[in-house]
Amino acid sequence: MVLLVIGKNPFEVFSLMFSDVFGSGYGLGQTLFKATPLIICGSGLAICFHASLFNIGAEGQLNAGSFVIGLVAYYLSGLPFFVAIPAALICGFIVSGLLGLVPAIIKVEKGVSEVITTIMMNFIILALINFFLIDFFAVKSTVHTEKISDAVMIPKFSDFMPMFQGSSLNFVFVFAILIAVAAYFFIYKTRFGYEIRAVGYNDTASKYIGIKINKIILSSFFIGAGLTSFVGMNFIMGYKGYYEFGFSNNLGFTAIAVALLAKNNPIGVIFSALLFGFLDYGGLTVNTIVPKEIMFVIQGIVILTILSVDKLVEKYYLK
Repeated sequence: MVLLVIGKNPFEVFSLMFSDVFGSGYGLGQTLFKATPLIICGSGLAICFHASLFNIGAEGQLNAGSFVIGLVAYYLSGLPFFVAIPAALICGFIVSGLLGLVPAIIKVEKGVSEVITTIMMNFIILALINFFLIDFFAVKSTVHTEKISDAVMIPKFSDFMPMFQGSSLNFVFVFAILIAVAAYFFIYKTRFGYEIRAVGYNDTASKYIGIKINKIILSSFFIGAGLTSFVGMNFIMGYKGYYEFGFSNNLGFTAIAVALLAKNNPIGVIFSALLFGFLDYGGLTVNTIVPKEIMFVIQGIVILTILSVDKLVEKYYLK
């Protein structure tokens, strides 16, 4: 309907999107590349959401962790691949996790809603990153760090499969799938995951059966926020080779929609992220005939339609 209003043929637009995305290895690769960070960040947020903690601070958390990953990977570039990358990821995870602990501690100690504190933390974290980057670590006249060594870069799919030639898709996509699967087993197949879900359902009842509520809140925030740092792998180690301020382009907020659309199921997050990746890259392919703002509207309508259909099915067929 939106496309008809602006005088465009919906069948023509969506046919072009599908043909450009699925009709070539490059289009498919770019779609998967855009879905990769959403899978990682969405899985991290799903852990928080299961504990009924609405973490809106992923944008700041993932940037802080990615910034540290970029710096550590650069300064450890002389070390072997299997040493430098794990060290960078561990450091990034810890930094993002600790920043996630700040609103968690405020919630535990003062009872302040995490929605407010995580929103405010985004501004604080991004401002601090901008300060340290520009004043100490940025390449002159840029907003990015020094490029890491090629020895620490993660291979691209095109290095092994020519069909993806020119695409930015790299093996972080496989890592993202593994994170989602691990998050699923953590949430649904472990005792600690059960306690997280119990607190999310009813924290009062959980307290009476012996679950330590504060421990769950702190742990969920630390783990969930820590996972968002791995988003930096896709851009830094798999694509550009450096951290660049603004690289996430509000990805932390988009990941909230990805997680909620998947009902906070990490396996569902994979498919939800693929949908967003398709709409994102597909929107670029039709940018010459449809304004990008209209594609944002269509993206929102598609998501709302899926949610509405899901609610109807749940109401009338899954009683």
